[in-house]
Amino acid sequence: MKATKEIKSPTQVLVRVEIPAERVSQKIEELFRRASREIELPGFRRGRVPRAVLEARFGKDFLNEDAQTELIEEYLPQALQQLQLRPVSPPQTKPGEFDPQKDFAFEAEVEVLPEVTVRNYTDIEIEDVPMEPVQDSDVDAVVERLRLEHATLVPKAGERSSIVEAGDIVEVKISGEDQIREWQASPGELTGRLIGHRVGETVVLKTDDGQQLRVRIEGVKILEKPDGEELAKTLGHEDIMALRAKIRQELEESRARRRERTLKLKILDTIVAQTPIELPPRFIENLVAQELERWQQQGMPEPAAEDVKRLREAIEQRVRRELVLEAIKRREGLALSDADFEKLLAEEAQKREMKPIKFRALLEREGQLQSFRSDAEDERVLQFLYKNAKIHPKEQ
Repeated sequence: MKATKEIKSPTQVLVRVEIPAERVSQKIEELFRRASREIELPGFRRGRVPRAVLEARFGKDFLNEDAQTELIEEYLPQALQQLQLRPVSPPQTKPGEFDPQKDFAFEAEVEVLPEVTVRNYTDIEIEDVPMEPVQDSDVDAVVERLRLEHATLVPKAGERSSIVEAGDIVEVKISGEDQIREWQASPGELTGRLIGHRVGETVVLKTDDGQQLRVRIEGVKILEKPDGEELAKTLGHEDIMALRAKIRQELEESRARRRERTLKLKILDTIVAQTPIELPPRFIENLVAQELERWQQQGMPEPAAEDVKRLREAIEQRVRRELVLEAIKRREGLALSDADFEKLLAEEAQKREMKPIKFRALLEREGQLQSFRSDAEDERVLQFLYKNAKIHPKEQ
């Protein structure tokens, strides 16, 4: 096999492949043997139909198209490997003239990611993004969420213990079922129609699609939330003030990380904007199509043209970011060594209270090992850019 390439553009490569006549003839012979096994003709046993009979019946060239297809499928991957090309979309092939006794040549238009050169990526100047201060109301919201998470279901007591009120947990039995279900009575929803009814009553609920559910109210419960002091001790803190202080600290750390992440992407986008990058069009269209298909599988409504446009722009920006990060990583030697990667796996496994070998096996099983490494390397590049940037206070 002879393979050559012609660079048409930063993202388009024309590959030419020539297969020797001997291999072409062998492929034709293989196909005739296969056809002889699969085709039944009167007077011949399966697998015993002579080639001459097949040619007389179907024509000498009836397997030529199959031969071209299989030769291309066999030799194109070899050519791409030999030429060190990594297509990002299915190559578009164009076969040449075919003669079973001659060399067979074909061409393939191959889309590749461009080689990006990033010149200026240190001392990038950007405006700071102030961190939003943590308010008492933010801490209150977390405390309330924690109280709800640690709430327990208890039978409703008091004069109205048998009456369903908004927010109550109602034990119901659907007609024809033995199972008791627990529904929260929520105004504006189907379960909200239970509000005002009593234990022992049967209520007919009409669903949006016109079906009727006959349900009997078996009991009423409420969520009993712990008070602040009880919650604090449950979570291992001395008192509610200590818990609130811990929550405030975690919120501040979270917002600091979010601010830093925003600044890193702002620096990266500044570099992307000043770096000329030509994107492979079919590759981008394939990514857009995949995302639209995912939306459809999730039952989302068909997007408007403006939504598709925004999606395409977001995907293009994501690809540009990845190309710039990869270029800087290579230039600065920021790729993880195998030893560094093993150390990172061990650290992450410790955080998850897992053994490193089990954590690696988990990533491999889920097909996430390489992406975990790539994400870590991207973060190294972003940290490098962040340390070497000039961040100015936001003008008042």
